Amino acid sequence: MGQALTNPNTCMLRCGTRSRIIQMILGHKAWLVFVVTACLSGTFASSQTIRRSASIEALQQHRFFFHREEVVVITDVIAEGVLTWLVSEDDTRRILALDIPPLPVGARERLEIIGTFYDVGRLDEEDPRLSGLPITQISQQLLHKRWPGVGELPLIVASSTRPALDPDVTTLRNIVLEPQRYIDKGVTVTGRFRGRNLYGDMPEAPETSRWDFVLHSVDASVWVVGKEPKGDGFELDIMARVDTGKWLEVTGDVLLEDGMILIEAGSLTLSRALTNRAASVTTSDAPSLPPPEVIFSAPLADDIDVPEDSTVRIQFSRDMDEVSFNEHVKVRYAGIATPESSPDTVITFELSYRRRNRVLEIRFNEELERYRNVSVELTDGITASDGSPLSPWMLSFFVGGQ
Repeated sequence: MGQALTNPNTCMLRCGTRSRIIQMILGHKAWLVFVVTACLSGTFASSQTIRRSASIEALQQHRFFFHREEVVVITDVIAEGVLTWLVSEDDTRRILALDIPPLPVGARERLEIIGTFYDVGRLDEEDPRLSGLPITQISQQLLHKRWPGVGELPLIVASSTRPALDPDVTTLRNIVLEPQRYIDKGVTVTGRFRGRNLYGDMPEAPETSRWDFVLHSVDASVWVVGKEPKGDGFELDIMARVDTGKWLEVTGDVLLEDGMILIEAGSLTLSRALTNRAASVTTSDAPSLPPPEVIFSAPLADDIDVPEDSTVRIQFSRDMDEVSFNEHVKVRYAGIATPESSPDTVITFELSYRRRNRVLEIRFNEELERYRNVSVELTDGITASDGSPLSPWMLSFFVGGQ
């Protein structure tokens, strides 16, 4: 939940804000117990080591990617009753925030906020990271139920805030934090080449071209599209980590797509100013990312009455290496064959990977046989784009008779 609270005045400020929420929602009962619990939990909170710059739009559209991450945002802040909201400039998107010094009702301030982002519904009610936070009370007030579902309550628990300053230079970080200032405008920025998201800096791939690559600086990342990463004296491989020590200067137009920042490149050059620094940076500074996993499938496991002409779709938590699916996806009929079918029937299919949504599609060349149990297996050898292995996975469903 951000950095440890060693300053007792800071602790009392945050505890006072949280207790004010409790008092307004529940009345005065349990106030003292809440204050003691909140202060103790804050004192032992562990600090985050990885931070990501983001916008409100990015957090809203990629909640799974930012979940449990320390983030920095620049956004408008408003108060409604005892609750504090982070809102986009056009007020179309909002995220609840805790531990921000209270604003007068009706006031609107622009702040730079560092804190931990949670999609609360992805956590159990007993999760220690939420200890001392009035989540159940807020959920009852906003959603009329004790605990939110996935995606229903995005939340930032702030560890520091300060007034946001107008940027005096154009940097990659400033573009990510305040994209609306730069949309459809020409910019020139410098950053470290990170290949085709080899370090998991971005939640998705834009699929603009086969040469799209990530540019990274400080705690911010963007996709660079429209131009192959090569030029006078250099040619970089988007799948090779050995090339991620290079720094590039990119000139192009800023685009916003699904909450992600894209720069449509007009020109690329090696950055002379940062080349020496880049040469001393190794890839060991990249965070160790969790292994990929399946987060959704259609049909669901053990579904019945699945249509004969269905397409199987499997979504992953991280961007996958498309080539690794070859020879590692198995589909077969399981169980006893019907009188109308042969036990030796082979299911043939074609694979396609939609990198934008991290979805593998399995399209069958012929309709599935009625009343048959179908087994889909992802075997050893499938990896994420950085080589992290996917654990073997199986899906079973039953074809209906329509």
